[in-house]
Amino acid sequence: SVYSARQPGRDLKQFRNWYSQAGTPRVQVKLDYDAARQQATLTLAQSCPPQGVERRAAQQGTLVKKPFHIPVAIGLLAPDGSSYVLKDDDGATVTTRLLHLTDTEQSWTFDDIAQPPVPSLLRDFSAPVIISYEWSDADLALLSSKDSNPFTRWEAGQELAARQIFKLLENARDDDKAVLDDTFVAAWRATLEDPSLDFAYRARALSLPSVGVLAERMTAMDPAALAQTHARVLRDLGQALAPQFSQWIERCRIDDPYQPTPAQAGRRSLKNLAQLYLAAAGAQGSDERLQAQFEQATNMTDRIAALDLLVNWGNADMAAQALAAFYTRHKDDPLVVDKWFALQARARTTTASDIETLMKHEAFTMRTPNRVRSLLFQFALNNPGGAHAADGSGYELWTRTVLQLDAINPEVAARLARAMDSWARYAPTQREAMHRALLTVQAGKDLSPNVREIISKALDLAG
Repeated sequence: SVYSARQPGRDLKQFRNWYSQAGTPRVQVKLDYDAARQQATLTLAQSCPPQGVERRAAQQGTLVKKPFHIPVAIGLLAPDGSSYVLKDDDGATVTTRLLHLTDTEQSWTFDDIAQPPVPSLLRDFSAPVIISYEWSDADLALLSSKDSNPFTRWEAGQELAARQIFKLLENARDDDKAVLDDTFVAAWRATLEDPSLDFAYRARALSLPSVGVLAERMTAMDPAALAQTHARVLRDLGQALAPQFSQWIERCRIDDPYQPTPAQAGRRSLKNLAQLYLAAAGAQGSDERLQAQFEQATNMTDRIAALDLLVNWGNADMAAQALAAFYTRHKDDPLVVDKWFALQARARTTTASDIETLMKHEAFTMRTPNRVRSLLFQFALNNPGGAHAADGSGYELWTRTVLQLDAINPEVAARLARAMDSWARYAPTQREAMHRALLTVQAGKDLSPNVREIISKALDLAG
């Protein structure tokens, strides 16, 4: 272990609170720096709001939650990204210190900190908690480009990217403000060019957080607008780093025969991510490069990645030809055909009308649950632009298909019905349209108990 604070004989009885108390603890972090003494003091405070049946006990004043034993691995970064040397409980020097938060609030002081540090918190995901600390964008850029810990580095990059996407979403109508910050682009470039990182980690670290993950952070969710902004950030990053991404496509080339090894998989992941950014940016030659990859691929990973990018970002005629060729080649393999349907269902240009056309395809049937999941579920759950289209067509399709499916397979219909569970959290226009759709299904003739229960709960939970 890299954490020398894990001593034999430590009393771990308090860990039992993780099993007897509900909820995910939150750890509020405060950092104070004393320049005169060159000391940094880190204060951690834990809380865990009542969950489920605990809420009633809390209202009655009978709920008593004991502090959890929370191991929080931390590091402190200097302005140049290097790690300050810290001392652990035994006095040994380390760059990662494991703090044991066992009280409601505790503080630790670190000496010989020459300049205000940037905290690297919850390294290696040392505990399943929510960390709350007000990093600046500059702090996150430093962590995402310099932190030696892979987990906290990735976390910082995801948070920095999320802030950029929300900033552009807020300023979508102001072209002067709707631009990427230089610090964000520089952080992405630093990760791309860092020689210490392997291909797989670069691919993971440079992927933007998904629209679904980001939507959960919105007070009033607007997935369609968020998806447009997400695409714009992909485009702008692709344009800003086009030379680097072009170089990485070549550097990720694999001349050896296909092998399902981590090394080859990492190269394929980074290459296809670079292809995504360049395709989103409309880079010259991108369509031809994707078409060549699709036609020459020796493995399904590269072939379906090229097809996905052509469908989402490429020339429409090339995409149509590739889709037809892919189906002809794999039509006798049900699992691959499921992927073919799912790819189209998720595509950012796919509309409810397109889904209705695909439902008439010879390979589609409402009586095969996996086929329904690959098309209707993917559209409803993973196509924010199409499912939440401003004209309400996505909600109308959901209404019709839930009722149609309920007569065939109530259990699958009930699962599809759950796509509207969070309707009350959406922006007003979407919320009203989703509410109408729920009421329409609820009024359906001969509705199964499965679907009726899901719809009623969704309406009841919203009050």
